Amino acid sequence: MKNFTHLIIAGVGPGDLGLITLKAIREALYSDMILVPRSKIHEQGLAEKIIAHYLPSRKLTPILFPMTRDSNQRDEIILSQLESIRREIESSEEIFFPVIGDSVLYSTGAYLIEAMKKITAVDVRFIPGISAHSLASSCAKRFLAMSDEILTIIPGTASPEKISAALEHSDSIAIYKPSAIRDIKRYVDPEKFRVILRVDFAGIPEREKIFDGESALEGIDEYLSVILLKK
Repeated sequence: MKNFTHLIIAGVGPGDLGLITLKAIREALYSDMILVPRSKIHEQGLAEKIIAHYLPSRKLTPILFPMTRDSNQRDEIILSQLESIRREIESSEEIFFPVIGDSVLYSTGAYLIEAMKKITAVDVRFIPGISAHSLASSCAKRFLAMSDEILTIIPGTASPEKISAALEHSDSIAIYKPSAIRDIKRYVDPEKFRVILRVDFAGIPEREKIFDGESALEGIDEYLSVILLKK
């Protein structure tokens, strides 16, 4: 009888099919079970699409991660889904879970780990992946930071006070989920930044768009958007 389950949280890149690592593909290939995150239960997530592209014959088991700020509700929903497949989990030596971007940056893997611990003993391993701000900067043909510049990553879901403080004390900034910020021009004064860029759907050729200057601060309604700023 096994003592624990190996749970692999793997970053599979920010959306470009070519940016998944060979290590992530190899671990997915040899795992006993592959769980994939979804924000809508009947709609494939981006991480799932990437894994399905490389391993089309593998069974992928979707887990709903509801987009809610109610952490108790989220955790209960995740746990109930794991309970429904408990037998399969307990019989698996290695479970693979892909996440968009990097495995340790704003990763849904953290929620899965906590829920999985209530099902079985787990040994967690991480496989790093390319982050959205790195891809966005590459698409825009810009360096993120150089020399002694301070680079800060800001989630758009942060409090107004945190956002303002981070913008004030940083030289180079990447803003994730900018659509969550109400009136972003209240925080980003075009006079203070020599570079203002927004990349929507970076790495997805048919949908990728790059906005430069003040236009980058308008009409922000895409979840997969990153704003890049430099003073």
